[in-house]
Amino acid sequence: MTIDEAILWLRADPSMASLVADAYLGRDVAESASRFLRSAEFSEVRRLLGPILDHAVVADVGAGTGIASYALRMSGASTVFAVEPDASDEVGRGAIKRLREDTSTPIEIVDGWGEELPLPDNSIDVVYSRQVLHHAADLERFISEAKRVLRPGGVLLACREHVVDNDAQKKAFLDSHPVHRLAGGENAFSLPQYLAAIAASGLVLRAILGPWDSVINAFPAVRSVDELNRYPARRLEERFGSFGRGVSRLPGVSTLGWWRIRRPRPGRMYSFLCSKQAF
Repeated sequence: MTIDEAILWLRADPSMASLVADAYLGRDVAESASRFLRSAEFSEVRRLLGPILDHAVVADVGAGTGIASYALRMSGASTVFAVEPDASDEVGRGAIKRLREDTSTPIEIVDGWGEELPLPDNSIDVVYSRQVLHHAADLERFISEAKRVLRPGGVLLACREHVVDNDAQKKAFLDSHPVHRLAGGENAFSLPQYLAAIAASGLVLRAILGPWDSVINAFPAVRSVDELNRYPARRLEERFGSFGRGVSRLPGVSTLGWWRIRRPRPGRMYSFLCSKQAF
């Protein structure tokens, strides 16, 4: 299948409705974009970016359907370039065009790859990518291109990047991925590979967010910061009912719960915040 065909197949299967909604892959792109704008994940994105987003020029690299391009434009960015190599109507530039028309939101649509951004040097305040770096054919070049287009003091925020520790974990992750099983195209890197590519680019790593450090990475298991904080207790209650709820209040139980939850799992998500040094 093509990616478009896989998405259409998933939408037609009622058992996949929650997955389609949580992946923001419904046919109504404007509805998906509005939900993403209101999500706890994007609230954390705004918090991480801070004042730099006000009147910023943003490159949303690997923009997909454009949900983040819309959210960034609606949150203070003066210009958003939605950089997307796929021309398709369901998950590519066709979907972004529908979103732009349906919401009357000025988004600049650009045909391009992260490894060769069709943007001038030192022209961008924020490079944002969501679930994109792990698809890179050349990870080091992708991140180096982000540095090239960033202005001094600009930032790269790469969110929800899949991490594996070895080939066995990678196989387990790919075998379990619903879209990959239908159309292929998924991937994951090790954490050292991401960090080495960032270091080689010359960008300064400001923050690494692990799988349970932020609602950005923990969605859809949790949908708010409060849910994230209460997650071990919720897991105990789901498994053991009122007994689990009572046990969760005992000293040390939350710490033990987090230890179990944080065990490395194939395809777990990390996010990276980097900056380009100002001279």
